[in-house]
Formats: sequence, C-alpha cells, structure tokens
Amino acid sequence: MTTIQPFEATDLLRLNNVNLDSLTENFPIEFYLEYLILWPGLFFESQELTKRDKTGQCEISGYMMAKTEGKGNDWHSHITAVTIAPEFRRISLASGLCNTLETITDNQPHNVNFIDLFVKCNNNLAISLYEKLGYSVFRRVVGYYNSSGDQYPNALNKIHDDKDAFDMRKGMQRDKGRSTRTEGRKNRCYPHDVRF
Repeated sequence: MTTIQPFEATDLLRLNNVNLDSLTENFPIEFYLEYLILWPGLFFESQELTKRDKTGQCEISGYMMAKTEGKGNDWHSHITAVTIAPEFRRISLASGLCNTLETITDNQPHNVNFIDLFVKCNNNLAISLYEKLGYSVFRRVVGYYNSSGDQYPNALNKIHDDKDAFDMRKGMQRDKGRSTRTEGRKNRCYPHDVRF
C-alpha cells in the first residue's frame, strides 16, 4: 500500500533505490534543500507501507519535486523532477504524484494557470505518460540538454532529439486554453527564450 508524505531533509539519505538509476536525474544536495525551503508543499514522496528499509521506516518508492513561478497568465507550477524506483514502476505511482501536484496547485494558495515540465524529445515513455495525464507539447526547446551550452548555427532548423526538450504543459481551468497549442511540436525556441 502506498501513501503520499511530505519530503523531509533526512529523506535525502534514503533515496538510493530511487536515484541510483540511469533514468533519474540527480542534483546537488543544495538544490534539493532549496526546494525544501522555498516550496516545501510541492516536494513530496510516495512511501510503501508494506515495505520497510534497514532503519525500519517505510521505503520511499518515488518523489515529486516542483515549484511555482511566473506572473500573470504565466503563473504556473513547474515539475522539476518526478521519479519512481525501478521496482515500483508500471503501477501508476508517477501518475499519482502528478495528480497530487495538480490537486495541490489548482487550489488555494497556488491557483496556477498551468503546470509545465521539460522532457527529452526521445523519451517516448515519459512523453506517453504525460500525454495520458492531459499534457501536450507547447514547444521544442532546441539545445536544452546541450552540455556545452553552445548554440549551433541554424539550430532551430535541426532536430536533435537527444539534446532538445519538449516543453509540455497542462492547462488548469482558469487558463482557458492559453497555455496549450495543437501544433506545439512545430514551434521551436532556444533555452534563453524560456523565461517566466
């Protein structure tokens, strides 16, 4: 049985089963702590009540790390990371974490207009998950995952699925469709154009 709990700083020492995986992006510890300080209500985890770790605590099966940002029509929640431990995948935990975030941020005190996230253009499994949850591609961010930071000439005309990201969004009721596009995959921009 799974339960959703607030993330605590000491949980950073219990994430090996989740973070030591090639599909999971890892961040410096201060990055996680920043989210705990600034957006504690948007950083939460799934725990397995029927499975205990070596300390006797419920095992962490996944987590959601999100924030709110922007102004006016661009006021939104951004999913920084949602990840599930390999042994707990394919049982809808990621969907549950995304739905929990939606419930939290679609109400007071957040009242966001939309939720967004960035995903590699070649991560078909994640894209499929987000589309099932109602997200759509708003635009392709060319070179988002380009480690050198260099913009290659005529980049907006070239496709690099391993370096580009889809900016995927799901509009809330108050958004009235402003944050979605039917032809989002054709709309391209550079990382420096993504400002809120």
